[in-house]
This record gives sequence, C-alpha cells and structure tokens, in this order.
Amino acid sequence: MARMIPKKPHSETKSQAELRLFAAFEQQLPDAYTVFHSVSWQLRDKRTGVQDGETDFLVVHPDSGILIVEVKGGHIRYDGQQDQWYSSGNPIKDPFKQGRNNKYSLLQKLNELPVWRGRWVTVGYAAAFPDVKVKGALRLDAPRELILDAGDMANVLEWVKQALAYLQGRRPDDKPLGEHGIAELVKTLSPSVDLPPLLSVEIAVQAQEQERLTRDQFNMLDFLSRHRRVAISGCAGSGKTMLSYEKARRLAEQNFNVLWTCFNVNLADWLRLDSAESRPATLHIANFHRLADELVQRAGLPTGPYTSEYFEKILPERLLEAVNHFGSQYDAIIVDEGQDFYDNWWLPLQCLLHDPDQGIFYVFFDDNQNIYRGGKQIPLESAPFPLLHNCRNTQHIHRQVLQFYRSDVAPTAIGPQGRPVERHNYANTAELKRLLRQVLHRLIVEEDVPAWDIVVLTPKSRERSQLWGLGPLGNFRLVEQQTEATGDVYCTTTHSFKGLESPIIILAEVDNEQIWHLSTVLYVGCSRARNHLILLTAADLSDKIAAKLQALKL
Repeated sequence: MARMIPKKPHSETKSQAELRLFAAFEQQLPDAYTVFHSVSWQLRDKRTGVQDGETDFLVVHPDSGILIVEVKGGHIRYDGQQDQWYSSGNPIKDPFKQGRNNKYSLLQKLNELPVWRGRWVTVGYAAAFPDVKVKGALRLDAPRELILDAGDMANVLEWVKQALAYLQGRRPDDKPLGEHGIAELVKTLSPSVDLPPLLSVEIAVQAQEQERLTRDQFNMLDFLSRHRRVAISGCAGSGKTMLSYEKARRLAEQNFNVLWTCFNVNLADWLRLDSAESRPATLHIANFHRLADELVQRAGLPTGPYTSEYFEKILPERLLEAVNHFGSQYDAIIVDEGQDFYDNWWLPLQCLLHDPDQGIFYVFFDDNQNIYRGGKQIPLESAPFPLLHNCRNTQHIHRQVLQFYRSDVAPTAIGPQGRPVERHNYANTAELKRLLRQVLHRLIVEEDVPAWDIVVLTPKSRERSQLWGLGPLGNFRLVEQQTEATGDVYCTTTHSFKGLESPIIILAEVDNEQIWHLSTVLYVGCSRARNHLILLTAADLSDKIAAKLQALKL
C-alpha cells in the first residue's frame, strides 16, 4: 500500500471523486509510492508578491519522479469557444492550466531545498476525471496519457506508470529523488510541528486567574467583619498574606491605627514596598523584631547583642518594658506567619493595642509551616477559621506540596493545572552547575521567561551552600539582590524567602544534609512557586524523601 500523507483524507474534502481516488491510490499503489493529498504552499515573488499553490494529489516515486494530479468529478465538459471547463454544469478551473502553473510554482519552491540542487527529476502534471470515459486527447496540452478516467480507476498503478513514463525525458545528468529525497520532500510539504505554549505566556495567563481566586478569598473578611479577635489558618498558597494585608488596609481606611506584622523581615520589606503607592497613612508594616528593636531604642533601653537568645527571649521582654514606658500604639494588629511566633512574644505584642483584651487582633498562621520551632499556641480562645483552598499554586505544585503537608484537613487547589513539577538528579557539584545552567538557558532563552521571574532557593545557609561558588552559568549569574538585569537570577535561602513567592522556583541542593527537617523545608520551598517548580536533588537522596518525589522524576 502507498504511504498516504495525511493518512486519511482531509475532513473538509467534499468531492466524492477525490475521496475515491484517495482510496484507489492507497490500496493499489505499492509501498514505494508516497502520495500527498491536498498539498498547499506559498511562493514569494519580488514583483507580484506572495503566490499560493495547491494541488489535489502529488504522487511521488523515488526513481520515476513526481506527478501532480488535479481531480474533477461529475459530468465534464469543455467549451473551446469560451475556453471554459464545466463539472456537472458548474464552471471550474482549467485542470491542465492548474497543473501547469502548480508544476512551475512547485519547482521554484523545491529549488530552494539543498537536496534539490543539481538534480534533474521528472515533474509533470495530469488530470483525473474518475466519473467519465475519455477516448483520446482532449486538447493539444491534454494528451490521453495524462488523463485518468473511470476505466483507469481499476488499475491506477498502470496509469501512474504510464503517465510518469510519458513525462520522462532522457538526460545524462538524471538523478532520481531516492528515499532521502522523498524524506526531504515530506519534511518540506508536510512537516510535523510541535509548538507548545511558552512558559512566559502561561505565567501571564495564570496570573490573572490566580489574582481573581485570591480576591475571592476576601469574602471571608466580609464574613468575619464583626469579629474582633480571630485566628485564620491556611496552607501555603491559600492567600493568607494578601488576606491579612487586605484586612489591615480595610481597617486603616476606617481611620484605625493599624500594625501589620510578621516574622520574616524580607516579607515585611516586600509588602511595604509593594503597597507604597496605595497604603493608607495609618497602616504601619514591620516585621516583629525590627518593630520591637525600634521601640526599645525609642524608649532608651539597651539593645543587642543580636543573638538568637536576644531575638527570642530578651527583646520581647524589653519590648514590654518599652510599652510600659510610652504606652500603647495601635487600634488593631494583624499578624501574618503566626506559626513562627514564640509564646512569649504575644503578650508584649498585644500590649501595643490601646485595648489589649478587646482590641482588634487577627492572627494568620500555617500549622504546617514551622521551620524554626514547634508546639506553639495562637493566643486566641476561639477555634481558627480555616482557609481550605490553595489559590496561589498550580494544581501540579499543590499536589507536590501536599506530600509534605500535615494537618487535619487537606486543602484543595482551585487554580490552573500548570505544568508537571520537574525533578533532576545530580551526583556532584559539576553536575549541579551543568543542570542549573541548562535549566536557566531553557527558561530564559527558549521559554522567554524574564530572569526576574525566577528565584533559585537552597535549604542551606549562605556559608554551607555551593551555589554562590559556582561562578558564571553560561550567560547568567546568581545574585543576592533582586535586579532587572537580563542575566541576573536571584538566589537566596528557603528560610529567607519564607512567606514570599515567585512565578518559578528552582529548589536546589536538596540532599541528605537536611534529612531531619527536609520534609518541612520541601513544604516551604516548593510552595513558594506560583506557576512552575523545578527540583534539583542529590542522586543519593534518602529513600523516604525520594519516594515522595519519585513520580515527578524526569
């Protein structure tokens, strides 16, 4: 059977004559033949502009050449006085003129191919009238040998051989197409093309949906508007930070003096900068330790040395002294990242309220996200209101995050599907560098993603990480501050990026050094990605963790 391209007739083909000839070519011609159906091309001419070419069939043989076939069905009539062809009474194009024009147009197109240069290949045209009987030549340019009629339909192979033999000339430089020539012809006339959407475009489209879903979460604030002291729990990606800021903004718009605070200094800095143009004057944003240190200094109390003991124990005590010194500051306090607050921080924080017992006090927290400490209690008696929908991460990222989520109720993802999470293994530092270079090149160069939409995270400290010592990564480099330079990719620790997010996260250096808290680190690191997540993991990663990532390995 002949190789038919496409394998089935085009769905828009209405001509029964064409459909019957398609079946005859497929069933009667042997394997050596390739038959193209409904072939189209364009030819650019400097004088006349773009010219379109199209033929019903192109019959190709590696040794005999190419036959262009125009098909006309029904009752065929030609009016020589008017130079007009008819099919069942309807005017139609001259099939022989069509074939002749398509021959030269196609030859011009084929001459652009390297494989065609220097070849003399037989190329001719013919007409097929499968519904009528033709006794002889119809015109001087329409010999019987180049006309297929109803009688030829029973032996299409013989007719094709006869037509190609009639067209063949004798030249000393004849060089048939061969199998390689046919392969090049297929690539030219009917190439297979795969054009997946750019990740940059996917991100832009998904961002609109994710923003809408986050704003839909604001409905909870309407529900809780009469509550003065509330705890709200939610998984990473449930919109807690945006919801907490919206609550603070609404209160400030009502002339309340409001404090929005959190644990992570980078999160507070980002929110303060992001909201600078629209933030009400009565809304103060600061992370807990910076706020406490400023107030302690204002009260004239000693500060430092800045050790973990100072931040966790001494500073909260001095903040309480400072409050006793200059009094309360706020009508309302909104806390984000409440899971990271020590129990001894809550009292001095609440004392900043004009009414410590009844003042507006909202705490947003993730009971699974404690990467510094555990077993802490939110200082509110009522049960927390849960946020059950992940509206930030794509569904693929959410499913990965759930592998490391521990809570009584599993949240559901309502955002876009997104791409599958990628996971790549490396055995040593050289392989890590090669992988990271390849990934960055693919994302920025091939997927058209701006470098500032990518963040590389490591669960290791600045001193223990290998990332900053990798040097140039092709045309890119890792930097410690976010910039808009095309070759700069922001790199930081998972701890520092906690509470923040980026369209693309590359979580690198996932190895057994963090084995005791690796599940928690993966939960936080993976959930920072809004649209796409890439994991670079050590080849000898523990079986326990690898099992949760196995389905994602590429």
